[in-house]
Amino acid sequence: MRLAKAYDPNQYEPNIYGMWEKSGAFNPSGQGEPYSIVMPPPNANGNLHIGHALTVALQDILARYHRMQGKDVAYIPGADHAGFETWVVYEKELAKEGRSRFDFSREQLYSQVWNFVEQQRGNMELQLRALGVSASWKDLIFTLDEKVIATVNSTFKKLWDEGLIYRGERIVNYSTKYQTSYSDIEVDHKVEKGTLWLIAYPTLDKIGEVVIATTRPETMFGDTAVAVHPDDERYKHLIGTRVMLPLTDRELTIIGDDYVDPKFGTGAVKVTPAHDPNDFEIGQRHNLERIQVIDFNGTMINTPSQFLGLTPENARKRTVASLEAQELIRGKTTIEHTVGYDYKSGLPIQPLIKDQWFLKIQPLAQRAKQAILADEVTFTPASRKQVLVQYMDNLHDWNLSRQIPWGIPIPAFQNVSNPDDWIFDDRVDEKLIVVNGTTYRREEDTFDTWFSSGQWPFVTTDALGGGDLSRFYPNSVMETGSDLLDRWVARMIMLGLYVTDQVPFRHVYLHGMVLDEKGQKMSKSKGNVINPMETIASYGSDALRLGVVASRSAGQNQAFSVGKVVAGRNFANKLWNIARFIEDKIGDSHQPRVPVAKSLADHWIIRELNTASTDIARQLEDYRFAEASDSMYHAIWDSVADWYVEASKQQDNLDLLAWVLDTSLKLAHPFAPFVTETIWQTLSWHDDLLMTSPWPTTLAFDEIASAEFDRLQKLVIEARFVTAELPGNHRYGLLYSNDSLIADNSELIKRLAKLKDVTAVDQARGLRLATSGREAWLDVSAEMLYEHQSNLEVRLAEAHVDVRALNSRLDNESYVSKAPAALVEESKQQLEQKKALITRLEVELQILK
Repeated sequence: MRLAKAYDPNQYEPNIYGMWEKSGAFNPSGQGEPYSIVMPPPNANGNLHIGHALTVALQDILARYHRMQGKDVAYIPGADHAGFETWVVYEKELAKEGRSRFDFSREQLYSQVWNFVEQQRGNMELQLRALGVSASWKDLIFTLDEKVIATVNSTFKKLWDEGLIYRGERIVNYSTKYQTSYSDIEVDHKVEKGTLWLIAYPTLDKIGEVVIATTRPETMFGDTAVAVHPDDERYKHLIGTRVMLPLTDRELTIIGDDYVDPKFGTGAVKVTPAHDPNDFEIGQRHNLERIQVIDFNGTMINTPSQFLGLTPENARKRTVASLEAQELIRGKTTIEHTVGYDYKSGLPIQPLIKDQWFLKIQPLAQRAKQAILADEVTFTPASRKQVLVQYMDNLHDWNLSRQIPWGIPIPAFQNVSNPDDWIFDDRVDEKLIVVNGTTYRREEDTFDTWFSSGQWPFVTTDALGGGDLSRFYPNSVMETGSDLLDRWVARMIMLGLYVTDQVPFRHVYLHGMVLDEKGQKMSKSKGNVINPMETIASYGSDALRLGVVASRSAGQNQAFSVGKVVAGRNFANKLWNIARFIEDKIGDSHQPRVPVAKSLADHWIIRELNTASTDIARQLEDYRFAEASDSMYHAIWDSVADWYVEASKQQDNLDLLAWVLDTSLKLAHPFAPFVTETIWQTLSWHDDLLMTSPWPTTLAFDEIASAEFDRLQKLVIEARFVTAELPGNHRYGLLYSNDSLIADNSELIKRLAKLKDVTAVDQARGLRLATSGREAWLDVSAEMLYEHQSNLEVRLAEAHVDVRALNSRLDNESYVSKAPAALVEESKQQLEQKKALITRLEVELQILK
């Protein structure tokens, strides 16, 4: 079978993937050194996005490369039930039907969401296949699989038994929209302008007053004290005295606490233990009452009647108006402060007191910190190591509770007669259980999804049970987004060490966010989300993979470029055309043999591909994906297509041609698996899979002969450049004197440089090709030389003008910060190209003079 005239990705990619999967080549082989990657499980509630395309492209490059290196690769796929994320999606579906969660029992809701996710999950897995991931599908794990739940419960029990789990009333980050708590890192913190009000709290004799500063006057109805710093000379004499809470008839005590910053506002602050985490701590130290004035549904409670039922925003306006009416406002200023928002609804997060399950995190965090400092886990970018160490030191206890039905139920039961008596029990499918004659009621909360996801590496490899995949723990690498360093990577390290006594992976590679072509974050509301499946339909999976990896640095947010995807498609077409040429030249009866170099070009291409093979391997081992892709691209496009294929038209070395094609396919395979495997399967001398073939080994060559081709190249490049600059559109002859390299390769030089002829002469004439270092000239008349010089001088002047304009543009801070990232990068590339042109033109003019 011969390769078709043109490569159509949609015609080949589904069949190639089906062949791979059917062959079992994705599964661990049981042979070689274990190498493992666990896929960060995509949410099972919808389609993949372009960030997933980058994630799985990088992971699959590693998996395919290490498989070709002879390692036993386990690339373990997964799907995440995505507790809260999925719940938000499903609640929107219920709202469309005019229903809510309160219309169903927990069991009914769980069943409904399970069916919903099953449908979506199938789509997600098909999309991963379209992206070419060589994952071991037989080992796929869903985060609600029985073994996941059993492991999560076991970890919770271990923590419980060792005194690291407790239940208590604490301030939590609460979403009044979705009526569930969040962990600290799930809150979207924004620095914004706000108002700092100065409010007079009258002393009991109504002669004096204490002025407090607050950004949240609506919570004053929950005040239970006024606090000052104990050493503040302005207020020391007032500590222990009382003031009246405005708009109410309650009295508050003035207390001294070291937390108060005398330089903030007036140095006196209201203390609202039920609605501020710092006030909560003050309240505990001073045994203050906790009065909740914002309900879990986001309305005001426990306030004077005129404020009841209002939203906090409306209550703030009415409170300020009431204070102004009583002439208790002493001023206001605009300040910048940090406000926490619900990242899903966009509404402010409400700090509320709630009974929740907490994990004492510092014992786990400090052990993880020591492992990181000892380089048991290494990072790319390396700077993330110190970031994570600092993060570990500042962690607060982890709120594990979520008030949603979709997820892993917390395996705890409460004594119906004694609310302080809780027991661990995993019979969560029962509402009531009886233990030793005592009845216990089931906890209705579910685990924070990150608690189960934090155990992903040892769950997926069955490390605790010693299963078939246990040899792949710890994982070789964890590749994920840089935004998941704290919420996921940190937790996997902490829980991995705690449960298995080993770090969960040896290395962490963090990629940056994929932005749109204007450098903006993608979001559905902006309408700039890119569907990778649409890109694949237009350009092919390989083109998307090559495009999304190109020019991308670790940990850096960078724009997505359709232009780079187009370049990826063009590369696939170029590789296809190389293969068509070589296949046609070799024919169908070729029997592969160890090739032997015959010509200068043969020695040179062996050196080039040997170097590329070594460079790409080193770059992938160092996680320099863009550099590896670039090395592969130039080795095949420049060295093979532009030089060797053209040179091979002058000779017949079929064995080496076959080696060159095979080596090119192997080097490109991790990056562009579909087109390379399609070509491999069509070649008559192969009856195996490219994806399981070994990485290229070096072939012997002569260094002197390859260097001779370098010199020949230099002559050809200059002849091409100068010919293109000469007036008109003519083919010129090359003249040379006493040069054996040119004499021995005159036909090859003629073809490569597209010359009229190559002739030996005794006397020099025409335009010397000086930069080549050879006694060679283009056969050009004196009149044309003069015209050529004039043209070069004009072009040089124009190039200088262009450089000044580009420098001015790039020196403009407004342009660099506001223009699309791709446009700025294009301007930088244009500047470098113009500078290179100026250097070249100056050299040419110097020769003419």
